[in-house]
Amino acid sequence: MSSPSPIPPPNDRRSSRASSNDGVPPSANTLNVVAEPSDLLVVGGPPSSPSPLALRASNSPSSKRRKSRIAKIPPDVHMLEYVSPCDSNLVCLICHSPFDTPVQLSCEHFFCRECLEHAWDAQQDGHKNCPTCRGRADPTKEPVPVPKIIDTMLNELVVKCPNTKSGCTWVDQRANVHDHVMLYCEYTPVECPSHDCRLPISQKDFHKGCLHYTISCEDCHTAMMKKDLEAHQRQDCPNRATECPHCSTELLRIDLKSHVKDSCLMVVVPCTGAIVSCTFSAERHTVMEHETSCTMAIMAPHFREQQARTERMEARLEPLTRKVGILEDGLSNITNMLYPANDNSSSFPVTNPLDPNSAESFSTGPLVPTPDFRLPPASFPPVPPTAEQAQAPYTNPTQPPFDSQVHHLLTLHDSLRDEVSRITNALTDLEGRTNMMVINESQRNKDEMLHMNAAVNSMRVQLHWLMSATLQQRTSSSSSNRT
Repeated sequence: MSSPSPIPPPNDRRSSRASSNDGVPPSANTLNVVAEPSDLLVVGGPPSSPSPLALRASNSPSSKRRKSRIAKIPPDVHMLEYVSPCDSNLVCLICHSPFDTPVQLSCEHFFCRECLEHAWDAQQDGHKNCPTCRGRADPTKEPVPVPKIIDTMLNELVVKCPNTKSGCTWVDQRANVHDHVMLYCEYTPVECPSHDCRLPISQKDFHKGCLHYTISCEDCHTAMMKKDLEAHQRQDCPNRATECPHCSTELLRIDLKSHVKDSCLMVVVPCTGAIVSCTFSAERHTVMEHETSCTMAIMAPHFREQQARTERMEARLEPLTRKVGILEDGLSNITNMLYPANDNSSSFPVTNPLDPNSAESFSTGPLVPTPDFRLPPASFPPVPPTAEQAQAPYTNPTQPPFDSQVHHLLTLHDSLRDEVSRITNALTDLEGRTNMMVINESQRNKDEMLHMNAAVNSMRVQLHWLMSATLQQRTSSSSSNRT
């Protein structure tokens, strides 16, 4: 039997696979991604409208293939960094790292599923042997899943985020690392939002646009990529430290603006009650003492809350106003189509209000009814005249109850809505009655079944009594015959 070929180390294979997924081609250097000075993006600015060439490029087959790529790479379990050393019983004997999807052979040796498949693929004799004891394995029955307790122990191992080197401080159980990287981690590398850039970018910087262009540090004039500027200003820049011009506190230059705006005690700031006309202004520490006794400063948070609430209501009211305008325009268009106005009058002519489909003659001209839309006749009785109207000479017909055909249409709509509500209530009442009848009938059937069961049990008891009496008689007769 020939000795099996050496098994290539899976760690090298996974390392090469992880390095190929970094998204950075080996030939991509700083010079390849340098943009012209006129092409530098303004971080936080409004997006520019795409050109026809950009639209054509976005619809090209190559662009569609690029959009189909996975935006986020799932974490590799074998590349995770563990907080504490792992138990040797939970380590794969092939890759020498904690199990990933562990499986078991009949010889009670445990391996990662991927490691075992890789080891079996490397065997050239066609047989499947255990990589540890060289025992023969049956591929039709092996490998089998491991006990649940092993999976639980593996999921409870504490690991660090794969993006720890990028700045993530997340530490938790291994079972949550996939959801953290794919959903919540701000340092997960994703595709650059620019269509022409194929370099990865952190998820927290995705909204800033493409950051893969060269920029110079304002303090030390060192050239670097825009995405590395903040880390350089915090850690590597030799001129990163400075003093506050107001309080002489030493801090980083990148934090100077936020320090002056929020926490410097020597900066002259207005009172927070300025929103309600407080004119006091002094250094921040003096203003903080003033605000403890300023009535306007005490009421300022309530006014700010009311102002924010008013802005939210206005933001909600704006789309509603647009919708109402659209509905009014649609109603006007429908009204103009159904009841076109005459040439000499801008108002809608009204015929007999009791018959909205009539076409009587008016002083301004006849009104031709629309052939493809006819309103149903009015469902209300005519208004009887009063005693004074009966004695007075007849001059004009009864005052119409509607101002226009639109009013009549809206009235019919309301009546139909009331009718639908009445039918809905009737159906609800009928459904309740039906359910009650079904419940009563089911209860009656249950009572009858209980009576029948009681009768059957009584007959069973009587039958047992008769059989016992018969057996007793037979026993006594047999004993008398023997004597």
